[in-house]
Amino acid sequence: MTRRLYLRLYLAFLGIAVVSLMLTAVMARAFHEPGGTVSHFITPLARSLVCTVPGVCKGEAARGLSETARVLNIDIAVWDEQGRQLFQESKTPLALPAGATAGWHHTTRGPLWLIDMGDGRMLGLRERGHFGPRGRLFLPMLLGLALVMAVGLYPLSRSITRRIEHLAEGARRWGAGDLAHRVPVVGKDEIALLAERFNQTAAAIEALLAQERQMLATASHELRSPLARVRMALELLAEEPDAVRRAELARRSAEDIAELDALVEELLLTARTQAGVPRRPFTDVDLFALVRGEAQAVGAQVAGEPIVFACEPAMIKRLVRNLLVNAQLHGQGGAIRAEILRKGTQVLLAVEDDGPGVPESERERIFAPFYRPPGPRPPGDTGLGLGLALVRQVARYHGGEVVYVSRQPQGSRFEVSLPLASG
Repeated sequence: MTRRLYLRLYLAFLGIAVVSLMLTAVMARAFHEPGGTVSHFITPLARSLVCTVPGVCKGEAARGLSETARVLNIDIAVWDEQGRQLFQESKTPLALPAGATAGWHHTTRGPLWLIDMGDGRMLGLRERGHFGPRGRLFLPMLLGLALVMAVGLYPLSRSITRRIEHLAEGARRWGAGDLAHRVPVVGKDEIALLAERFNQTAAAIEALLAQERQMLATASHELRSPLARVRMALELLAEEPDAVRRAELARRSAEDIAELDALVEELLLTARTQAGVPRRPFTDVDLFALVRGEAQAVGAQVAGEPIVFACEPAMIKRLVRNLLVNAQLHGQGGAIRAEILRKGTQVLLAVEDDGPGVPESERERIFAPFYRPPGPRPPGDTGLGLGLALVRQVARYHGGEVVYVSRQPQGSRFEVSLPLASG
């Protein structure tokens, strides 16, 4: 069960409140004012007290006050308007504080509760035992409760702050360049969720930077060959007197430049599909017409119906082109078919060929950037290994997905599902 941080704090505060209430109860028990029902019962009895001389009181009222003091374990005293003690039933001397008025007063033997009886006399009530065995335990109990609170709350607060410190240290190390560092995920509360999200973000950025480094290294390697051929062709053109030979060199240079342009375009589109890159407004296009236009270049058959789709046309055109070129390269000269279907709130774009297909172990890896299946490359394959990776990135950029479907007895089928409400 998830233990949320606010619940832990609430339980901590609740514990403080409970301990405070317990402490209040102890203090109230030690220093309570004997009023209420007791005072309402004793005051009329004290008013009926008859004393012939101060300190000598007889009759039913005196016996009743003495019995009450014994039963309730309290000290009772009555003073006249001159402050002379008329009656006392207590185990220790009970003196009237100087200038005392109705209410409670501190004395050396504990708190004294004074009641003005309205006839000039004053009734005093004091609970016994404040400085007995129970009273001597009050201060140690108070200190013990304070110690329990301090010892109990420290591990809780320390565990919370220690995990925050781990996050701060993780952010410092990660910001200093240690991209492989991860913070420990402890518990199931908001701090644990923050640590988990921090690790996920760190892993995503580390993977993105690694992908960019790989892209830069691969692009540098792939661009070097056509650039070298163009440089050599230009050097030969300057010295070639034969017009036919010059035309052939110019043609090859144009092909190399076109290859360079295609490589740069794939790199730019790959960069644009990354998270955080501002998106351009989507435009409505006829997906069927777009696919049919691209299919003419490879002689593919197109089936389906006109479907208006909101997208970035350049990206979708590159997606379709990459699928068709991939089918042409790996289809071994067989027929290539494209299909556009509406399925509920989605549009399905499928491209299939009659080639040997993709082994099951490779069916997910072929969508990884810069990945090339083992074995010799098909004739005409001069790409960076970004073709199908770009197809997946463009599909996800538009809120869709692409999957590979094996055909029987042989052949490949790529299905791209795109939401019609995209954009």
